[in-house]
Amino acid sequence: MAFTGATTPETGTTSTSTLTRDVYIDTLAAFNRSLVFSEYIYKQTIDGGTGGQFIVEGKEDTTDGSITTYTSGAQIDVTNGTQDERLVNLDRPYYEARRIDRFKEATSRYDVIRMQLNQIGANLAAKRDRKIAAAIEAASLATGRAGNGNGTVVVNTALPAGAAAAATPALLGDEIAESIFAAVAAIQLSDANGDVYVALNPTNYSYLVQSGKAVNADYTSSNGGFDTGKVMKVGGANVVMTNHLPATAGLIALAFTAQAAGMVELWSLNTAIDEQEDFLGAKLVSGSCCDGVGVLRPNCAVSIKNV
Repeated sequence: MAFTGATTPETGTTSTSTLTRDVYIDTLAAFNRSLVFSEYIYKQTIDGGTGGQFIVEGKEDTTDGSITTYTSGAQIDVTNGTQDERLVNLDRPYYEARRIDRFKEATSRYDVIRMQLNQIGANLAAKRDRKIAAAIEAASLATGRAGNGNGTVVVNTALPAGAAAAATPALLGDEIAESIFAAVAAIQLSDANGDVYVALNPTNYSYLVQSGKAVNADYTSSNGGFDTGKVMKVGGANVVMTNHLPATAGLIALAFTAQAAGMVELWSLNTAIDEQEDFLGAKLVSGSCCDGVGVLRPNCAVSIKNV
């Protein structure tokens, strides 16, 4: 049946003017539902311009190099702190548009516009997530900034599809958990602050749930389980599942803190609906975003790989 939206998707009319609100609501719902990475990194919203400025925090002084013993009557020594800025530029806007044929809409036994809106929202969110994941991976491979350490790559050939891959899902889960511990340690050794997140695809996430320790009551408390198919934390890192990891050979997971990458956003989600008389009154629905993503602190990102 045709889309019937006014102030809610369940009631109203099919006219373009009253559909506008619902186009945004439905697309936004699918967009937010599909996002994974964007809430875990630094984000800056701008009203205009071509980019945004992010301050990069310097590494803690571990050798007392800036600390001086005071001598009575002597002038104090002044040292420079370690900080820098990172400018992240906007990319060109990206969008998706769908034309809804009037006859098809009228004769379909499902909500044509609603389905198209869900797909547009999910596809735009996937695009944004892939951009952020790519920036986090780039951070893990980058050299330091403002005196910070470099990114880290944890290699474990016993991970899934590795040369010495473990033989069972439970053992594969143990190997993933072991690598997460190593990734968290690498981030913490670099004096990075904040919560650590680790992202895996659904298959490798399922191995982690089946690990002998990740959800075992002897080692954890309310950390998920076989019944829910979830695991909350490993080694202090919050575990998230995504389909949007970079397609890099051997990449199993990304571990990171919010400081690994920054996103500048000109607009989060714009939607529009127009009637096209030259297509017999077809409706053109579209969604668009405009943002940019860049590396901030490489020491806050780790790639976990099997090669």
